[in-house]
Amino acid sequence: MYISEEVLRIVHLIAKYQSITTAAEQLNKVPSAISYTLKKLEESLGIELFIRKGRYLELTASGEYFIQHSVTILHDIDALKRNTTLIYTGVEQELTVAVNNIIPRSAVVQFIVHFERTFPGTQLTVNTEVYNGCWDALYNKRADLVIGAPHAVPSSDGIISEPAGQLEWDFVVGPQHSLAAQIQPLENRQLRQFPAVCIRDTALHFIPQQAWLLEGQKALFVPDFATAIELIEQNVGIGYIPHHLAKTRLNNGSLVKKPMQEHKHATRLFNATRSEGLGEAARWSMQFLQQPAIKIALNGE
Repeated sequence: MYISEEVLRIVHLIAKYQSITTAAEQLNKVPSAISYTLKKLEESLGIELFIRKGRYLELTASGEYFIQHSVTILHDIDALKRNTTLIYTGVEQELTVAVNNIIPRSAVVQFIVHFERTFPGTQLTVNTEVYNGCWDALYNKRADLVIGAPHAVPSSDGIISEPAGQLEWDFVVGPQHSLAAQIQPLENRQLRQFPAVCIRDTALHFIPQQAWLLEGQKALFVPDFATAIELIEQNVGIGYIPHHLAKTRLNNGSLVKKPMQEHKHATRLFNATRSEGLGEAARWSMQFLQQPAIKIALNGE
């Protein structure tokens, strides 16, 4: 059997949802057609890619290998389509943007509004990444452009980057927390006994990092800053929050900012894209993000 792009995408959908029925729904096909395609592929390869476990399909070892290595082929096909169209028109059909989770949402909305007005024919996808997940998404081609990636550019090879300022952090506790009444700068020995509210790094191929976590301290992982802030307000944990998210709550007293002996430095931010296949939409995006007013918005000022 000829292994086409369609066949590869069918197998990947079955693996993702562990279900022929759900894969069929995603493709607007009947389950029998998907089942037939999988059966013919397995027969032509002489192997089983899936085994049934109750209501679900589970990848075999051969299936795992097939998925891991065919994903590169699908990426190459996508790149071939994208770059061919780009050469013809100069404008990307699709642009995927990874945004650091510490960037103010208002700045992201500004970018999307202006992008849509400028490139109405380009499909824009904006995803949130955490810490090194920003760089991971760019270097491993899960994103075409990254907004507010942290600290430093890992490697300049094939990458176009621009500094985007820096974002300040506040160490905060709840108003009823036992640390709230402390006057002297807090020491690490005092902090280790309380859980640190953290958001997990989304990096897949880079070494995951934490915004703040002391050695030996319990980490309480949550999905976003909104959850983190509520938990800190209710004295469940402690931690650092971007200043632009903390300032309103500091003013109304629902959070208390505390001085630290070892305060977290501001996070340097970068906007970056890949130089290979650079199109008009990505080039415009980098220029737009370098405007002074937009950089101020990205920094939460």
